[in-house]
Amino acid sequence: MPETTTASSRTGRLLAAPLALALSVGSLTACGTTDDGPRADGTRPSAATSPSVTNPSASGPSAPGTPSVPAAGKTAGTGPTTPAGASSSPAAGRDPDDPDDRLHQWMESGSIPMNASYHWPMLDTSARLADGEKFLFEEHCGSRRTPETDSLARAAWIEKARPGRNDGDQNWLAQETIAAHRKDGERQASAMFRGLVRELRACAAADTSVTYTTQDSRHVAATLVLDKDAPRPTTLHEYLAVVGDNVLELGLWVTPYHQDGGNKPDVAWPGPPDADVFQAMTTPVCPQGKRC
Repeated sequence: MPETTTASSRTGRLLAAPLALALSVGSLTACGTTDDGPRADGTRPSAATSPSVTNPSASGPSAPGTPSVPAAGKTAGTGPTTPAGASSSPAAGRDPDDPDDRLHQWMESGSIPMNASYHWPMLDTSARLADGEKFLFEEHCGSRRTPETDSLARAAWIEKARPGRNDGDQNWLAQETIAAHRKDGERQASAMFRGLVRELRACAAADTSVTYTTQDSRHVAATLVLDKDAPRPTTLHEYLAVVGDNVLELGLWVTPYHQDGGNKPDVAWPGPPDADVFQAMTTPVCPQGKRC
């Protein structure tokens, strides 16, 4: 028997068709098939390749890796508090928040003099940005830089590491400083080294003695005694070296403070060979195959 179509059934179908079409369009819009569907090669786009939307009016810290607005001649960045008069911004092109943009060229702590007594911790555990700060001997000597040396120092990427602390049983302190130049690096590092050596020589005065044990074009080792006639003189063993585009400093110093008025440290200076100390300092930054 042929199918009979009534007026009411035809009306129902006509009403159902627009409804089905509307539901289909809504489903396509909600699911976003254009973004999530397979490509012609059978792959699907990942979150990393999907375009992101940035709200320019949003406030708050930038996402890691986002470049900040540079100050004049410097790249803004976060870092530890710097002393008064020091630059609070790292050298141009440096991202101090990027762990791969750090120097990581510290000498082995076991090679620092007097490690047998103090068991120095690894230097990278105390490393910090020090851009714009002076070297250790400059602080002790109250050195005045020439404009050239100051400019070279401020153009460098500088980090400092100071392991241990000073107390009644551990009265020596140690610090390594690394200053790296990236633009015309070797020439600038050599010029900076020469300027620092001149400052070191100028530190000698009526109340300060400077005794050299090594002096050549790339290394200087000296013992400084500051306020040498005072009841509590400070003794500083200073090592300076230049390697490629790096200027390195290692300093160990003590100011005895015994209540009985004695001016001898608890641990006597062992007098390690300068060559051993310099080798430990320069090995991490020495280009492979070169004599540093």
